[in-house]
Amino acid sequence: MGIKSWLTNRRLKRLEGDLQMLEDRQKNKIKFNPRYALGIIDTETEENYTKRLEEYRAWFTGSSKLLRDLYNNKKADGNLNYFWRKAPNNYRMIHSGIPGLISTKMATILFGSGFNIKIEVFDDAGKPDDKLTAQAQELSDNLVGIVDLYEKVENATQNASWSGHVYFKLSHKVKLLDYPILESVDATKAEAIKERGITKAIVFKYWYQHNKNEYRLDEIYTTVQDENSPYFGDAVIYNRLYKLKPDGKEEEVDLTEIPDTENDLPEFIYKGLRGMIAFDLPNKTPSHEFIDSDYGASDYEGALDSFDALDEAYSELIRELRSNKTIRYIPSNMVPKVTYQNKDGSYYQVSMLPDEFIDNYVQTEGDQDQNTKNEINIAEIADKTEQHLIKWRTALSMAVNKAEVSPFALGITGLESINSSAESQQERNKTTLEMREKKHRIWKAALEKIWMKVLEMNSWMQKNTTAKQDGFAKVDLNFANTNVVVSFNPYLIPNQKDKIDTWAAARSASLSSIYNGVKEIHPDWSETQIMDEVNLIRFEQGMSFDNPNNLPELTGISEIENENEESQQVNPDENIDKKVEGAGGGNEQ
Repeated sequence: MGIKSWLTNRRLKRLEGDLQMLEDRQKNKIKFNPRYALGIIDTETEENYTKRLEEYRAWFTGSSKLLRDLYNNKKADGNLNYFWRKAPNNYRMIHSGIPGLISTKMATILFGSGFNIKIEVFDDAGKPDDKLTAQAQELSDNLVGIVDLYEKVENATQNASWSGHVYFKLSHKVKLLDYPILESVDATKAEAIKERGITKAIVFKYWYQHNKNEYRLDEIYTTVQDENSPYFGDAVIYNRLYKLKPDGKEEEVDLTEIPDTENDLPEFIYKGLRGMIAFDLPNKTPSHEFIDSDYGASDYEGALDSFDALDEAYSELIRELRSNKTIRYIPSNMVPKVTYQNKDGSYYQVSMLPDEFIDNYVQTEGDQDQNTKNEINIAEIADKTEQHLIKWRTALSMAVNKAEVSPFALGITGLESINSSAESQQERNKTTLEMREKKHRIWKAALEKIWMKVLEMNSWMQKNTTAKQDGFAKVDLNFANTNVVVSFNPYLIPNQKDKIDTWAAARSASLSSIYNGVKEIHPDWSETQIMDEVNLIRFEQGMSFDNPNNLPELTGISEIENENEESQQVNPDENIDKKVEGAGGGNEQ
């Protein structure tokens, strides 16, 4: 073998060894392979999603009977060792109501302090158009009350809290209302059709029964998809009726088959109204239970175990109040008896012990011997109420923390010390405030889109229907140059003392002007009142002596005195000028 062949063989052996080492490393590499999955996580099916929503809704309603029936139903998970499933029928089961309170209070947490809608209109050059902005803002302010925006948002917030997702839709029916109709539904009544995370259509579902048959109406909100249509991209609503068969299949039938849908149109195009007039938004993201779904997470996700434990702790606490009483042992011969007659004429006696509600009496065998002392014996039982209360508080804290709210935000006191300062509220509501900020980001984007579409729908109705909107100006807006800006008011409002201390410190440190301090301390004052107060403060502090331009112009006071003294023909401006001049050292006549 030549030297060349020997070197070649050695190189090949070394290469072979390197390849073998790489292969060994690849075999030992840790990676996920679905073939080896246990298959125990199956939460993506329609059946499991439906069951979970039904479970969430039962906890939201807070009905003890509904919870009991739910967990004793054959469709429920039989392996759950839940209190609501395992407790005997004669055990008094009490629902705490905390899940429903979480969802109800969620509306207060997010929108209890209100929110503001500001309309901005620009001209074609991108500059603000003050006249159109004022007209559009007036129109918007009037529509807020007509469509019941705040009430609809509050209801939607509660539904989003328990179901994880909520839907809005716009429609019109002039015979019912001369303005746009805004509605919202929870996740059990609608379905979002998405493409790469973008909502392309929303299907609202309604169930009917007619002649012992079941039907489902699909109200599909989308846009005209035919690129050759002159209405391509315009809002459209399709109505489809399906007859549900016992085998689980469904058959599309004509809308006239049942009375409830016979007057519905198969298709209605909002010609000229661009984009969908339906919206969906998640409660919060992501959903850890339905990872790959297009829907948000319920506030109850991961908290059902804690809710059940809380109900068990609460039920045990109440049971302690009923059962933990002084036990009285009464000899049978001392128990009053009632005599009854049988049909055959014989007699029998029944002891008159208390009813089933009072169970702290025990009947013992008495002795007829006169020398035996028959007496009622009393046994005291140690009260365990405090121990049960501690367990209940622990379970309560765990349950509400799973929903990302604090007990204080739900109005539950007694778990921590109470302090009315804003700093104390801020600290106790830290979890709540973080959750609120996260949800506000979702709601801000959704509300701005929804309200813009409400304005567009109203403009479309003014031009294309017989709607009579008396008192409403037909504002001709170019919605491509119109913005809707939603802002939220603070959740924690500091008291007056805190505000004064804060702005006094800022003023002392030269970090704020007098104007800002007065404006923040008196947010309900008009601009005229604020400026009058600023000028009076400047005057009292002698600032006007250094600069004549700082002399106060008490416009607000002048207006008030003018109204009060008009009948006396007195010129209030002259009086005020004289007072100011006299105070400043000048007394010209």
